[in-house]
Amino acid sequence: MAEREEISKEELIRALLASRSRREVEPTADLIKKLKNLHFEYASNANRFKPGDLVVWKDGMRNKKMPKNGTPAIVIEHLATPIISNTDNAGSAYYREPLDLLGGFIDEEGDFVIYHFDSRRFKHFEGD
Repeated sequence: MAEREEISKEELIRALLASRSRREVEPTADLIKKLKNLHFEYASNANRFKPGDLVVWKDGMRNKKMPKNGTPAIVIEHLATPIISNTDNAGSAYYREPLDLLGGFIDEEGDFVIYHFDSRRFKHFEGD
């Protein structure tokens, strides 16, 4: 009978995580359709927002925790020249993101805060 090789719990967890990260996702027709639709929404932004406009995330475009989906923000300024995010990590979703929209919203603590955003991720708010 062959001897069983001992492996530590940490080594087992690392091996499981590594194998999970190497799994490939089989692209389905629905996934391809969603990807194409999101690209179209992202790339087709004819909106030029002006101060005072209310905006919300486009469906599937939120890449920050705040504001929450469906929660309006008010445009402070739409910059003519975007600020390029200085995130150093090329593996980050924010790497070289063009930030051309200053939006204000009320955070979870009830405070008015202003963040920089990529305007292509937003649409005009349709509500009161």
